[in-house]
Amino acid sequence: MSIACENKMLSASSMPPITRLIVQEDVSASDSYGSLVQECLDGVPTAQRALFNRLLPYLKSAVRRYIWSETDVQDVLQEAFIRIFRNLDQFDQTKGQVYTWARKIAVNVAITEGIKESKRMSRLDSNSVTQEHEFYSDAQEHDVLRKLDLESLLQRLQLMPRINYNVLFLYAVDGYSHDEIAAMMDITAVMSRKRLSRAKQWIVSRFYLDGTELILKKSISHEMD
Repeated sequence: MSIACENKMLSASSMPPITRLIVQEDVSASDSYGSLVQECLDGVPTAQRALFNRLLPYLKSAVRRYIWSETDVQDVLQEAFIRIFRNLDQFDQTKGQVYTWARKIAVNVAITEGIKESKRMSRLDSNSVTQEHEFYSDAQEHDVLRKLDLESLLQRLQLMPRINYNVLFLYAVDGYSHDEIAAMMDITAVMSRKRLSRAKQWIVSRFYLDGTELILKKSISHEMD
């Protein structure tokens, strides 16, 4: 998978278009979802299962961006679908498509559960700065990331501090505003912007572009400040 960029050296203000790389895995949904919603509301016996099957791959790929344990992914999806079907009558087809509405619910559940998990882990160390540095110590990178695919991209980005990673994906991939992110994560919009900036700096400090390949800087042998 290639990354398009005019300059070989990346800057924090001109990060590689991660959005295009990530969203390529999502299922291309059509307006036929809308008819399934109406059938669900009308009580058609097979409609709910059909809508579930259509949404599942799409929502699973979205949840996996934020929840990395497969067991937890299943738990988040279960809760997300409960909320989706419970609130199906609130979906307004004039304001958007079903899969977009459903994805927001799934991502919201994923972020909420991720925050709960982070709070449980924070008992070991209440210093958030120390926690951020812990993520870097486990990074064992190859010198060159050849033929970078979605899975390897996610694995490498998951090495950045979780709080910055979440803001990066919420903003750049799922399209949330900083105000919306602030409400979801119980932080300020200013802090959301700072975390996005830190996420970009993390990427820039580790990689540069050589043609269409994202390459790890060989000088990276230390933890990022």
